[in-house]
Amino acid sequence: MTQKGNQEQLKNFNRRSVLNYIRKKKTATKAGLASVTGLTFMAIKKIIEELESLDLVRCDEMEGGNVGRKAVSYAINENYRYTIGIHINKFVTSIAVLNLCGEVMEVNRFSMPKENQSQSAFMELVIANVREVVRRSGIAQEMFLGIGIGVPGPVDTVNGVVLTPPNIPVLKYLPLKEILEERFGCSVFVQKDTNVIAFGEYWCGDDKDTNDLTYIDVDMGIGSGSIIDGKMNVGANRIAGEFGHITLDLNGPLCNCGNRGCLEAMSSGIAILRDLRGGLEKEPGHPLYEKREQLEIEDVFEMVERKDLLIISLLNQSAFYMGVAVSNLINVLDPQRIVLGGILIQKYPRYFEIVQDVANSYKVKGAKETQMSMSGLKENAGVVGAGEIVAEQFFNEMVNDLFTGSAQ
Repeated sequence: MTQKGNQEQLKNFNRRSVLNYIRKKKTATKAGLASVTGLTFMAIKKIIEELESLDLVRCDEMEGGNVGRKAVSYAINENYRYTIGIHINKFVTSIAVLNLCGEVMEVNRFSMPKENQSQSAFMELVIANVREVVRRSGIAQEMFLGIGIGVPGPVDTVNGVVLTPPNIPVLKYLPLKEILEERFGCSVFVQKDTNVIAFGEYWCGDDKDTNDLTYIDVDMGIGSGSIIDGKMNVGANRIAGEFGHITLDLNGPLCNCGNRGCLEAMSSGIAILRDLRGGLEKEPGHPLYEKREQLEIEDVFEMVERKDLLIISLLNQSAFYMGVAVSNLINVLDPQRIVLGGILIQKYPRYFEIVQDVANSYKVKGAKETQMSMSGLKENAGVVGAGEIVAEQFFNEMVNDLFTGSAQ
């Protein structure tokens, strides 16, 4: 590569560094950017002027006290382009239009079919809902950068194919990327759902200073996703995050994966329903006794509202197992922050408190208490993270073409 080419690469790297710092922190001043990047104030001033001329950043507000000159802070131009985020889980598919700051502009949700449904019928439903949210947003099609999708694993992320998710048969070997790219003519990126949510929490969650984060999804199944130094950790063989399949008890209950004593078999929503069914056999006077063979997770939370001791004890037991597993995760990875989300966390807040207490009790003694929090993105975590996958491609890959064009 020529010296001129090397210089241009370095310039683009500096521009991307400035963009992504502002993206993470939400706002930044020129002086602040100079301090964290090591670039001179004049170099930062020039980069900001270039980014403003491309409409990638905008002046946000004046910062400072009552004395002296106030500093101007800059923010990402959230309406420069838009993304589409899709999150598919066992119960609901959510589809949203998002701006470049991960804010949901429009969202549609539809329930997953309980009966067998063909893949073609499912995809037509997805496509119709994508078109509907785009129509409602009023945003022109050429303003969209692409579509990001979070789905239960395992996933072939290179080809955008869902492989063999144990709890959603309609997704088995479904080529999402190929189908949607053909229908919409834009780039499509497919990732495992927990990696997507972790990415959303990293870029759009409550903590602007976290570089390392692990998200744990405590739902009907259990999974996790990790962000290390701002990058999604998918593992050498792309199976990182199968937290639900760490073994807690070699002689424990059989898991859907075929092994015994997995965390998912002992602590998930599915495990709670199984144990509840067994508990009801011994309590014929219980309000759910007659329904014991057709239990749904909504029944659990309904009875929590009624302070049912059988169900509360099962949820607390599930939270205890989860806390033990989280302590192991802390001992191995020692992340800056752990974020917990999913239906068990959202619907039973005491669950989080138990996990936090148990995890910090069972981890290595003497270590600083690990920061833990509940997901602030809640039911939008999946679509926000899916949109951020597309935004990540834009801010680190596609944006180089803009820089090259502006230099000519």
